[in-house]
Amino acid sequence: MPDGREVDQAELLDVAKDEDRARSLLRALRTLSTGPDPKLREMARGVLRGDLTAEQAFTDPEYTAALFSGADKVRRAGERRTDAEAREAGERFGEWQQARRTEDEREDQGTSHSDTASRTAPGQQSAGPWRHSGAGDAGGRGGLGGSRPAGPFGPR
Repeated sequence: MPDGREVDQAELLDVAKDEDRARSLLRALRTLSTGPDPKLREMARGVLRGDLTAEQAFTDPEYTAALFSGADKVRRAGERRTDAEAREAGERFGEWQQARRTEDEREDQGTSHSDTASRTAPGQQSAGPWRHSGAGDAGGRGGLGGSRPAGPFGPR
């Protein structure tokens, strides 16, 4: 942030509930703070500066509407893509997940860098507090990384 103040993971634990989710939420806020949506930029920057809590931001009707609108756009784009595009996105997502794991290891060792580009999947916004399993299960499922359960009728 311009004034140098940014919340840390510990300040997000009340909403995130554990350190992995707090780390992911912090990344999502950083991504949103430079994203195209002005309302989400305002919200993310406010939380990162400490001007409002994450709970306040996520319960504000205007910010909630902006979050759901963005999620709806992503859903519609996913529905329109071809199988080839889905496979390509899955491959890119797997590569991105590996980069995230590497970055997580660096952060755990205290040697993280602040390269914003590595925080967001190519052509995607951050996954927020939802973590996905290994890169091997991203291919062929639209880049969801195994985050959808198989269900009673087999894999989706």
